Formats: sequence, structure tokens, C-alpha cells
Amino acid sequence: MKTIPMIFNQQMVAALADGRKTVTRRPLSNQPIKNGSFWDFKWGAGSSLDYLPIVAGHATANAAPFKVGDLIWVRETFCLGRLDEVDAEHPADRTLFVDQGCGDEYFIQKEWAVSKGADELDEVKWKPSIHMPRKASRLTLRVTDVRCERLQKIGRQQVIKEGFNDWTGFAFAWSCIYSSSGKGWDESPWVWVIEFEVIHKNVDEVTA
Repeated sequence: MKTIPMIFNQQMVAALADGRKTVTRRPLSNQPIKNGSFWDFKWGAGSSLDYLPIVAGHATANAAPFKVGDLIWVRETFCLGRLDEVDAEHPADRTLFVDQGCGDEYFIQKEWAVSKGADELDEVKWKPSIHMPRKASRLTLRVTDVRCERLQKIGRQQVIKEGFNDWTGFAFAWSCIYSSSGKGWDESPWVWVIEFEVIHKNVDEVTA
């Protein structure tokens, strides 16, 4: 079992926290090349279809970045603030903080703060999700399925599991992130489809 960080934007963090998002798609770093009726992948596997099954012993399974049972800890925009800067009257909200171990200072997640109307927090500087340390993560995703397919093979139910109401919203959000790298919706790149269950705990609590 591996534990691996993954970045999500605020919109997707909110969907994860609400239980509306149980799958994510990430483009293959090395896109395959069409060779006649088959696709040539870096690992040598080929398929005439627009999806590849993840089968034990198959090259596709070995190339997958995640395997069933692996844990993903969510990185999101955050800051280091003081508990008295936000609404601390509700004890349940404390589960969304991670004690820094230095007095009353806590990691505060922006998605939570904005939902409480405290997005400014005395004009603190929000830190990009890429810098979130493991101990500040509040959401852990346990991988339940992995497969490889073309982006535009996504069906309506999968769009909903991605946290969107329709293809238009999903396609727009995807292109905003990946079009600049040539992997936008119109290109229909090959993607890893990673399904998971959301655990509202820090990854080290889950593995303890």
C-alpha cells in the first residue's frame, strides 16, 4: 500500500467533502501514439479500443500510478492561522484543523474558511496546495478501482461522480486545467480513472 499526495482545487475539495466526488481523472504523462488500428503505449501494451482493462499481470496494471487499496492524501489551499480567527464555537469544526503543536496555531483550509464566510482571515496569505504538508491534510481517499481510457468515454454517471451536473461543466473545468498542455477536452487524451472512497481523516490517522 502506497500513500501519495494529490492536488485538488477548491471546487473539487468541496465536492469531496460533501461526498459528491468519488472519482478523478488524470492524464497519462506519456500519451500513446495511434499505430494503425492500435494504440502504442510507453509500456508496450496496445488496444484497438478506447479503454484498457487493468488486469493482474498486465503491463497496464504495472504502469498504473495507483493500485486498489492505495491511499491518496488531499492537498488543498491552506494557511496557518489562529483558532480565534474563525468560528470556534462548534467543536465539530475542530476536526477540520490540524494542530501545529505551537500554542493555538492551526492549519486552516480555504474551502472550509470560505464556507464560513471567513475567507479573508485578517488578510492572511493563502498558501498554494502544492505546499500543503502531509500533517495538514484532512481528507484521505482510499482507491477502490483504477482503469485507463479516453477522456471523452466518460458517461453521465461518471460525470456526476466527478462532482459535476453535466458534461459541459466537466469539460470546461478540465480544459481550464489541461488545455495549455495539449490535453484538453477536445483532444480527448488517455486518462487514468481513479475511483475511491472518501475518508474524513488525516492519512496518518488512517494508517495508524
